[in-house]
Amino acid sequence: MENAANPIGAAGFQRTFHRAKDEISRVVVGQERVVEHLLAAIFAGGNVLLRGMPGLGRTLLVKTLAQVLGLEHRRIQFTPDLLPTDIIGTEVLESNPVTGERHFRFFQGPVFANLVLADEINRSPTRTQNTLLEVMQERQVTVGGRTYPLPKPFFMVATENSQDTEGVFQLGEAQVDRFLMMIEQEYPGGEHEKLMVMQTTGTRSAEAERMAGPEEILAMQALAREVPVVPAVRDFALALVRGSRPGEDDSAPEARGLVRLGASPRAAQALLLAGKVMALARGRRHVAQQDIVDVARPVMAHRLLLDYRAQAEGRDYRTVLEALVARARERAIPRVSMWTRELLGTAGNSQNPKEDAR
Repeated sequence: MENAANPIGAAGFQRTFHRAKDEISRVVVGQERVVEHLLAAIFAGGNVLLRGMPGLGRTLLVKTLAQVLGLEHRRIQFTPDLLPTDIIGTEVLESNPVTGERHFRFFQGPVFANLVLADEINRSPTRTQNTLLEVMQERQVTVGGRTYPLPKPFFMVATENSQDTEGVFQLGEAQVDRFLMMIEQEYPGGEHEKLMVMQTTGTRSAEAERMAGPEEILAMQALAREVPVVPAVRDFALALVRGSRPGEDDSAPEARGLVRLGASPRAAQALLLAGKVMALARGRRHVAQQDIVDVARPVMAHRLLLDYRAQAEGRDYRTVLEALVARARERAIPRVSMWTRELLGTAGNSQNPKEDAR
């Protein structure tokens, strides 16, 4: 996995990943899991939706991420009066005072950057939110019949305050599904919060150093896609996704009674891509089943829409996800017939008579 076309190599990937994680964690204290998943999404080439309580430093996290990875960073504050042209840009009619000729000139909006922070994305109406559909999926903007590609690499991190109920607009399923991960932030632990308070109330604050650049990130993304996935791990990821759909033949019993809309094929793609990044970050050149499990929560959480009855009973996606993982693990265990065990000299030692009967 180290060649002339991609000289970074697996060891360089692991080193850069952990150096970036440690550098971000120096500034954003007590959010190690969030930082790890955020970096996994970045190196997998996906967008991220950040949800959590107010005051947890989501803006600081994205700003520090851009600084550590050497990315051009823009912030868009979503408000009810925000227009699509405020995001992607607009065409302005210009005239030449000498010749009198007139033409349209496109002025780029703040979305033309490597890393875009869509702050409080649910405070703008659906019309404005839908402007980001092409941006998130195709990495381009179409204005006046012309297409303008966005810089490479391009990522969008959107924040959403999960506690606000007034003055907000719910994100559509089509837009939510375009986020590779939905990462939930929680309050830091006691020791971490004490350290955070000490760092932010003194005369000196921690500053992060640059650990990578756009070209290095593109090389790491290309390397991650080269990581092989054995059929058993691929089938495990597919079992998670297909089991979440109540209308499928492979759906889990828990999904049929709790889930209104299950995960799309994008979820399977996200599980494998994020799993490849986690494998490289852990010093392996192949994806293990545990890599898929470790990214299942942020990949699947926003793609499991529960039935209203399940919500009324106080259940959430964690209940369904735990059942899906357990079921996928069980189905991933190889089936051994009694004839094979007899050849291996193990017939009669099984603790499962039904298994011996197969």
